Amino acid sequence: MSAVEMSPQAFYTERVPAQWNQTLADQEAAAAGDDAAGKVLEGMRGVDVTVRVDVEGDGGGTFFLNVREGAMAAGSAATRPPLLTLIQDRRAFEKIASEAGDSALGLLGGLSGFVGDFKLTKSRVENLAGVAGCLRLEVTGDDGFAFRVHFGDGPVPDAPDTEIQVGAEVYADLREGRLDPQNAFMGGQLDVSGDLQIAMSLALAALSPE
Repeated sequence: MSAVEMSPQAFYTERVPAQWNQTLADQEAAAAGDDAAGKVLEGMRGVDVTVRVDVEGDGGGTFFLNVREGAMAAGSAATRPPLLTLIQDRRAFEKIASEAGDSALGLLGGLSGFVGDFKLTKSRVENLAGVAGCLRLEVTGDDGFAFRVHFGDGPVPDAPDTEIQVGAEVYADLREGRLDPQNAFMGGQLDVSGDLQIAMSLALAALSPE
């Protein structure tokens, strides 16, 4: 069954944790005798966070992805205050699930809207913890969608602090690494309104070294 054919319940409680943990196992194998890979593994093992996901609409719900010592388990409650909350309707869920493909870390690329798969390490969590506020990203066009990301464990505001609009082709180029976010912004391919600091902080955190 493909990601887009799965329900939000199955995707966030089964597929995402299983693939996340497989990525961790793959890193453990790569770390054998490789100091650089071992350093990345150490950073991954240092992650203790909760990510909350709210899917609105038919078949939706609230899901908690709890990570302890780098390993993920889905739960009915958060084991610690959420690092961030991802809010999406069913259309956005299907797009994010499709883009995640066979890697749970593809979800994290969807959170930033700028990057593909990347390993979540302790240093990146610390950088993400420094982002505050609510961001809404909208991919425009006939096949467009939108989602919000709220950073921190406080209540999600009714209106986002920052809004980013981007065309589908530009979004695809950003996701695939064919276009640098800074160049896209400077070239007017990203329409950013509201608090620019949130968008800049998120991009820096997502693109920070492992």
